[in-house]
Amino acid sequence: HVLPVGCDSMPPQRANCLCLFLCLHAAHAGPCRFTLRRPLCSLSCLFGAGKCKGSMQKVPSSESGGAPTAWEMVHLKDDGVESSWSTVSFPFVSGGDIGKMTERLPCDGVWLRWTHGSYNYKWHNAPRRQIIASLNGHVEASVGSGDTRRFGPGETLLVEDTRGEGHCTKSLDGVGRWSIFIALPDDGPLAWLFARPTTRELALAALAALAAAALAACALRRPSGAGGLPRRIGLIGGLAPASTIDYYRRINAGVRERLGGRHAAEAVLFSFDQASVIELEFAQRWEEVGEQLARAGLALAAAGCEALLVCCNSVHHEVAFEALRRAVPRVPVLHIADATAAALSGKRRVALLGTAFTANENSFFAQRLRRRGLEIVLDEPAARAELDRLIYDELTVDVVREEAARWFAASGSRAAGRAPRRGRVTPTPPRHVPP
Repeated sequence: HVLPVGCDSMPPQRANCLCLFLCLHAAHAGPCRFTLRRPLCSLSCLFGAGKCKGSMQKVPSSESGGAPTAWEMVHLKDDGVESSWSTVSFPFVSGGDIGKMTERLPCDGVWLRWTHGSYNYKWHNAPRRQIIASLNGHVEASVGSGDTRRFGPGETLLVEDTRGEGHCTKSLDGVGRWSIFIALPDDGPLAWLFARPTTRELALAALAALAAAALAACALRRPSGAGGLPRRIGLIGGLAPASTIDYYRRINAGVRERLGGRHAAEAVLFSFDQASVIELEFAQRWEEVGEQLARAGLALAAAGCEALLVCCNSVHHEVAFEALRRAVPRVPVLHIADATAAALSGKRRVALLGTAFTANENSFFAQRLRRRGLEIVLDEPAARAELDRLIYDELTVDVVREEAARWFAASGSRAAGRAPRRGRVTPTPPRHVPP
């Protein structure tokens, strides 16, 4: 049964945050008709072109007149290995004059998200339990069994496949898509605390929270080590695996040199499948690279890491790095260019080698070094393109040739011997990225 309801019939003085959006839209754009199953449809009109067509999906009912008894949404879950689709219901209770409402759902945060029209994200897991509300456009999601679902404006989806093979998601319209992500608490041993607690249960919850905080302080936030340095560091690696190994080896060598004996770094590694991230780099989809870094940062922060670093130059792009920093505001994140500038203290002119993302006049790396008063010298464009090829086609897949090592050394020598560049030079794009 399709239940059309006019947006202008919803009283703003008693609306929740989503209803408030609907009422504001009704006041400025006039009535928009949508179904009770899809109350976000009107909000999608703010972002999509043309008139809202509403939903033709059926709403379950058991009362006279077809009034719904629950809010139903598609549920994406996992069994630890495979992801699958189902449905989940949130029963309605009376909301008085404003209609029917579910019980209050606990929420850990809300994200407002925009994705490019070419969005095509291969196998991945949800970073957390979350409800996704689509505001415009259409998206398709697939699981390993081949079962595919499509979602349109105003539809909601409960996503809980945080383990196993995950799912694939892609945009179908070719237009930028707006959506709201509502993070839910972990469905762990204390999930019962989110039910409607009695006074006794509230007291027990307070005691449990104090105990959990004490345990977390002991197990995760251990005292700092020698010199006030963090006791547990988080490494975001796999980009590529060979370089991550080198970071890990050098970090442990530094700890052993500092503390002596058999000491080594206490570290947690989040290792990516480099192919998926490099694909995003080549497409210059830095917002999505940032989403991946943020996912890794949150996981490492939850593991008690007191500082983070990324074992890769290219993904320090300002957009991606800022997304990581915002995701973990209480955990210091070391930027590779800042560390490089600190190591070059006392120097004036430096040669910059690396991928085309890193070694160009206007790169994030060059800009950060210049802010520290350093003058940047680059090799010739053709030589930089060859270095980019050697890195992505050989070094990222563990192909290390003496010829490549000689090329790197020669490139450094050429750059060091060149006169400093004056003025602004157009950066050479990576050979993988179309103009």
